[in-house]
Amino acid sequence: MTPAEIHAYIVERMPEALTGFDGEAVQPALEVDREPLVEFALLLRDDEALSFDRLLVISGIDWEGYDENGKGRHRKIARYEEDGTPGDPGPPGTGDLGLMWSLHSMKHRHAITLKLRMPRDDVRVPSVAAVWPTAAWAEREVYDMYGIEFTGHPDLRRMLLPEDWEGYPLRKDYPMPSRYHDVPLEGLPLAVREDQEGGA
Repeated sequence: MTPAEIHAYIVERMPEALTGFDGEAVQPALEVDREPLVEFALLLRDDEALSFDRLLVISGIDWEGYDENGKGRHRKIARYEEDGTPGDPGPPGTGDLGLMWSLHSMKHRHAITLKLRMPRDDVRVPSVAAVWPTAAWAEREVYDMYGIEFTGHPDLRRMLLPEDWEGYPLRKDYPMPSRYHDVPLEGLPLAVREDQEGGA
């Protein structure tokens, strides 16, 4: 089925799961509601005509700087300055956060993307790890980098960063840390650090 046909098929069976459809995007996307997400995921996986048996990836999104239609210039993620000190991330973000799930059917060789957008101060989404086991890892990574909580996840904790790390590095308003415990965190290239140490 084409993305438009997939959309029409779902509208006939579970319209309450959808909030929109972007068929003109490079990756056509079903815009989804988070409340019936698990039930919707089961339909996508188990309905014979859909058979979305592969979850390829879950991507986090920070919409800070964009309007509600995704237009406008994004705010740049803060970086380390030339002297290695953390750059100023600016004021706290107010833009929405979001998720994208990329799905594929081995049986029918068709694909679709799910897209969800939510307020920055309310980023809780049901886990789909019980539907697609690969989601367990992907959800942990998104939680680690964006702070989006997946309710019902079997083991939701940081995956790349230490458990006591503060903040979520892929949010555009993330303040770069200068230290982690007693370890200085510098943004200087290794060659510059070696020159400084050698000249000391």
